[in-house]
Amino acid sequence: MGRYTGKSCRLSFMLGIMSVFFTAEIVGGYVGNSIALISDSFNMLSDIISLSMGLLAARVRRRNGSRRFTYGLARVEVVGALSNAVFLFALCFTIAVQALKRIIEPERIDKPRLVLIVGSIGLGINIVGLVIFQDFRMLLRKLKCQSDTDEETGHPQQRDVEGEEPTEEEGQPLNIRGVLLHVLNDAMGSLVVVVTATLFYVWPVDAEGPCTWQCYVDPSMTLVMVGIVMFSGAPLVKEAACILLHMIPRDINFSKVVEDVCRLPCVISVHEAHMFELTKGRFVATLHVRVSPELHNSHSGVITLHRQIREVFHKVRIHSVTVQLELGEGILNNCRCSTPCLSPSCLKNSCCQADVPALSVCKANLPLYPGDLSVNECDKSILKEQEAMMSSKFAAVTKF
Repeated sequence: MGRYTGKSCRLSFMLGIMSVFFTAEIVGGYVGNSIALISDSFNMLSDIISLSMGLLAARVRRRNGSRRFTYGLARVEVVGALSNAVFLFALCFTIAVQALKRIIEPERIDKPRLVLIVGSIGLGINIVGLVIFQDFRMLLRKLKCQSDTDEETGHPQQRDVEGEEPTEEEGQPLNIRGVLLHVLNDAMGSLVVVVTATLFYVWPVDAEGPCTWQCYVDPSMTLVMVGIVMFSGAPLVKEAACILLHMIPRDINFSKVVEDVCRLPCVISVHEAHMFELTKGRFVATLHVRVSPELHNSHSGVITLHRQIREVFHKVRIHSVTVQLELGEGILNNCRCSTPCLSPSCLKNSCCQADVPALSVCKANLPLYPGDLSVNECDKSILKEQEAMMSSKFAAVTKF
């Protein structure tokens, strides 16, 4: 791809066109006294800012990690998408206030022909922008997946565990979605300008007479446009905020993933399980796994267990997993961390409560699946381990 990827080239191309047309629109709006054209010019300005932020995010996100940014700058794209959406909402609010003022005090368009020409050019530019930023490769992949549907069962074929999983490229990045939303807003604004200018051009209003129904079309359609754009932008804000808040995506049942890990041989319990979405389609997970004492001196057993744990996460597209194995005595229903922080005063600054670890699962409390044994061979030794000694140990720690 080189230094300038397809995404960067699209952003740069539209940035140049919109920068030139913004000047023409704002001049034509004030000369023709069209609130729709003026608001559309500010929409174009917001597109310029959005494209600039998108271009910056597309360039910066490719930088590698550093001492300060250990994950790199991948989330610049998420921050840019959220900033674009919030800026768009603020712009919509300003346009809505201006439209309400025009409804209370209606004004006619002085030069509808000029406004119509400028608005038509703006609509054409925005249609080009929509075509450029729409990811047709994603649509073609979806159609291909539908064509690969199993003819007998009617269900899509599942990917092999060892095969490639969906990546961020299969879905539209949040930053491009934010830019696309801005272009869509501007396209609808240009459409309002064209419709309003056409009405005034076909049915002109007497300059000396009162405003007729044509004067209310401009602000009314502007309010409808604002409502549609804000309704379309709400999911983008929600998705970007969920990523920044480290929420687990709805399409991943992380509780079941943790239970599947807990069902692996020689696993006693799983606790301190966390997962977050670094950026669109890139997931990170960490967890503590307490294992049977039989693995204490078995290097090959530890390697095998690590492989099995990563296979469980690989099936749900989580490829960056940090596993902390806790090797030590334990009872089957103990979900507490055996390697907490050194001082009890640190517990208040930890990510989880000391008495209730995050998403803790004990094998003894899991429901049995068909074919499962209540206790596997690795767990049998735990039942006869020093349970009394561990109880006294926890009592001493609590007293301390």
